[in-house]
Amino acid sequence: MDWLTLLSLTIATFVYAISPGPGLFAVLAISTRYGAVPGVWLSIGHTVGDIIYVAVAMLALNALAELISHSMLFVKILGASYLVYIGYQQWRSKGVSFEQSSEKGSVSRLLIAGFVVGVTNPKTIIFYLSFLPIFIDLDNLTVATEIKVIGVVGITVFFVLSLANILGIRLRKHIENPRVIKRVNEVTGVIMILVGLFVALY
Repeated sequence: MDWLTLLSLTIATFVYAISPGPGLFAVLAISTRYGAVPGVWLSIGHTVGDIIYVAVAMLALNALAELISHSMLFVKILGASYLVYIGYQQWRSKGVSFEQSSEKGSVSRLLIAGFVVGVTNPKTIIFYLSFLPIFIDLDNLTVATEIKVIGVVGITVFFVLSLANILGIRLRKHIENPRVIKRVNEVTGVIMILVGLFVALY
């Protein structure tokens, strides 16, 4: 796989990842409410979900992809319920400050939430299955090519999510009024609930 092909793959992945979707909105909501680090953990979880789909697509496991699509209902309901729960808890938050949560379980909670957002979207695997063959020969894959593709997709998706994280941080800096903070908690909570509903319905 030459560098021109890798560049083309990067651009295609960037265009796909930058399009508005549940991942971007979730990262924006978390970074605005909790700050940069929680946004990074959520982004990592989401990126892992995408990498799994890339790996499946490269293995050309069309039968597995179809099986995932048919069995996605249970996973989607479970994941959507988790996201709605997070959104509800955030909406209820008093929110007198923007200090980051110090709960021991917050990191794993954010990783799981990000992973749920990334892995419960069957349209993602359809996208990767449809465009990866344009760049690579799935019948003659080498370990080196697989590593390059996973690296390119992982880095690109994480970069795009980081842009949403930066936007959330910039919004956060302009919000100081406790009433506004409370409203931000409610809005970001509603966003997470909507992300959960989006996961359940699509």
